[in-house]
Amino acid sequence: MDFFAANPLLVKQPKRFMVDESEYHCFDEHGRQVAHVHEPNLDTGMRVLRHLVDNTAGFQRKVVVNDMYRRPRLMIDKQWSWMTATTSVSWPDGRPVGTIEQDLKFFKAGFTLLDPWKRKLGTIEGNFVGREFRINDHNGHEVARVDRSIPSLGEAFTAADTYVLRHRYPTLPEPLRTLVVVSGIAIDLVLREGSR
Repeated sequence: MDFFAANPLLVKQPKRFMVDESEYHCFDEHGRQVAHVHEPNLDTGMRVLRHLVDNTAGFQRKVVVNDMYRRPRLMIDKQWSWMTATTSVSWPDGRPVGTIEQDLKFFKAGFTLLDPWKRKLGTIEGNFVGREFRINDHNGHEVARVDRSIPSLGEAFTAADTYVLRHRYPTLPEPLRTLVVVSGIAIDLVLREGSR
């Protein structure tokens, strides 16, 4: 099964204690791993800085999505941010797929999906507690949904989160299709990663 075709796609962080390094394992509906997402080439200085700072939510995060043959499939770059974050998605050769830009909304999580020319493709609308996210196309029609599950007792004191992406239309046009597939990872990078 391919990372882009899995429906639902389960995005799960490993249990981590005292480690501030982005990593996700992606599974299909049968529990087969279809991708590994990690932060490559994280230098010692950044590791130390993240360890010393209480909240690293605004820090830049660059992750690569590898398939199960360790081939890079996508690059995701959440840029440095203060109020709102921009997350760029590109192919391994550097060609841009588009961006996921955080909207400034009080009491709700929201994002805008843009193509490489900054044309609006859709939105991500989160609920008040940031557990359910509806992904809409540019006409406001729901095309997918992302749900963040409550950590189990064993994961409650770790940095582990789990997201489930369910497509309503697996044959969406590009680049919307790819931005939808990476939305679970991007949501966590912006809203949760480093904020524990």
